[in-house]
Amino acid sequence: MAFEKIDIPSPRDIFVREIEGRIIKGKLTAGEKLPTERELALQTGIPQSTIHIALRDLEHMGFLRIVPRQGVYVADIAKDGTFETLSEILRYTGGKIGYKMSVELVELRNSIEGGALIRLAKSHTDEDIAKLNESLDRLRGAVGLGLSVQELGQLTSEFHHLVCELSGNEIFSLVLNAFGPMSTTLWENCAAFWGAEGFVQQDQKLIEYIERGEGYEAQKYIEDIFDQFLAAFNADPHVIDRK
Repeated sequence: MAFEKIDIPSPRDIFVREIEGRIIKGKLTAGEKLPTERELALQTGIPQSTIHIALRDLEHMGFLRIVPRQGVYVADIAKDGTFETLSEILRYTGGKIGYKMSVELVELRNSIEGGALIRLAKSHTDEDIAKLNESLDRLRGAVGLGLSVQELGQLTSEFHHLVCELSGNEIFSLVLNAFGPMSTTLWENCAAFWGAEGFVQQDQKLIEYIERGEGYEAQKYIEDIFDQFLAAFNADPHVIDRK
C-alpha cells in the first residue's frame, strides 16, 4: 500500500501560525509590544535566526510592525492590513467566516456591485441583457431540482459576477475574484436562506432595473436584500457562527 508524503511544519511555520492565531483570536492586540527576538528564542526553543525571519514574514503579511531600535509591535490590521493579511486569516480559519466578517463582506459586495449596476444601467446593450437572461435561465432551471447550497450558491454568484463583468469596470471583477473563498461561503449562506426561487426573483428584478436604466434603484434594491439577510442572522444566531 502506498502512502502520501506527510508534510511536517517547520519551526518557522509553527511560530508564524502561533503569532497569527494569537492576533486573530485577540490574545495579542494592536500596539502590543512583543518580547525581543532573543527572549522569544529562549521562550520557544526556536533558533533566534529563525525567529528573526518569521517576524519579518509576519510584518510582510501585515500582522506585525517592526520599528528599528524600538521593537516589534502588533499591527492594527483594520488600518494597515492588506489582501495578504486577509488571505492569511482565511488560511488560518480554513476559509470559514463568522457573523461579523459575513456582514462586512456583504457590505463590500454591495458597494462594488452597486457601482456596477449603476454603470451597467447607463450603458447596457441588448447583448448584455441577453447574457444576464441566459444566466437567469440557468437559475430557473435549478428550481425544484434540490440542488445543494454549494451548487446553488455557485449559480447565483455567476450571475452577480456577470453584472460586474458587463459593467465595463475590470477592477470590480478583480476585487471580487480576490475575495473568492469568502464569497463562496457567503453565497452558500444566502442559498440556505432564500433558495433557488428567491434568487430567481431577485435577479429578475435586477435585470428589469438595468433594462429601464434605473441603476440607483437597483443599488438600493440589493441594499434592501442585505437588510433582510442581516435581519435573519440577528433573529437566528445559529444561521452561521458568530465569531
